Amino acid sequence: MNATLAPIDTKTRILDAAERIFSQDGFDGASLRTITAAAQVNLAAVNYHFHTKEALLSAVVERRATPINRRRVELLESIAGKQTPESILDAFLRPLMERSAQDLHSFKPLMARLHSAPAELHKRLIEENFAPTFRRFVDALAVALPGASKDDLKLGMFFLVGSMAHTVAWEPVISTFLGTAPGEAKIENLLPRLIGFAAAGMRASATKRAATQATKRVNH
Repeated sequence: MNATLAPIDTKTRILDAAERIFSQDGFDGASLRTITAAAQVNLAAVNYHFHTKEALLSAVVERRATPINRRRVELLESIAGKQTPESILDAFLRPLMERSAQDLHSFKPLMARLHSAPAELHKRLIEENFAPTFRRFVDALAVALPGASKDDLKLGMFFLVGSMAHTVAWEPVISTFLGTAPGEAKIENLLPRLIGFAAAGMRASATKRAATQATKRVNH
């Protein structure tokens, strides 16, 4: 370990290494020994800054989630008064696609692997880092799709997050799966199609619910 490194530099090196290792091996497969070796620090440095492996994973997620969610809210506020389901979903998804590939190279697959963390830790990571922003987008969709129920919209967003994680995790092999040129399957090129797919599903749920309610009123 280079003894001249400032504490902040040591902390950043640990976070960078932990992000790579967690994304490769998942929470259970990653060891502090592997992370310290990759960061070129000793275990005492990890214990000093983070205390536990759980706290280290939390710090890794928070470091990336905070600017992503901030950008999501900025984009959502920029379309206030003229929201459509597509523009709302674009605001939610785009921050993951517009940041440089190097910046989120390890974090994208890590997001797809968070399910490997213990259930309670996974739940806490989602609630602390993503749930407040998630609920804000559900509220926006409720305005854009007044016929939809909040439960339907929450499920729609839940399905969208699953599709997003799956698409991110499969990005390196999507072109092989589709039989297309690699450039056509880049995540930024798939974004409009993912948005269209999700928006159509949410509209369909809203339309079906409105039709069901209309039938009930007629029958009564």
